[in-house]
Amino acid sequence: MTYPVIAPRDEERTESAGRAVGAFFAFVAFAAGIVLFAVSFTGEDWSRWTFVGAILAVTLAFMIPTTILPALEDD
Repeated sequence: MTYPVIAPRDEERTESAGRAVGAFFAFVAFAAGIVLFAVSFTGEDWSRWTFVGAILAVTLAFMIPTTILPALEDD
C-alpha cells in the first residue's frame, strides 16, 4: 500500500503525554498572542512592542506542534 507524502503516525506516539503538554503550551501561547494583539490596539506607549510580541507568540504557538515537537520526537 502506498502512503501519502506525510507518513502515518504510530498510535502510541499520538497519545503521548508530550503531545498533550505541547498542545497546552501552544494554546497558552496563542491565547497570549491574542491578548497582546488586543493590548497593542488599545495602548499608546508600548503598542509597537506588544504588537511584535503578539506576532512572536502566535508564531511560537504554531511552531510547537508543527516543528518543535516532531523534531524532538524523532529517534
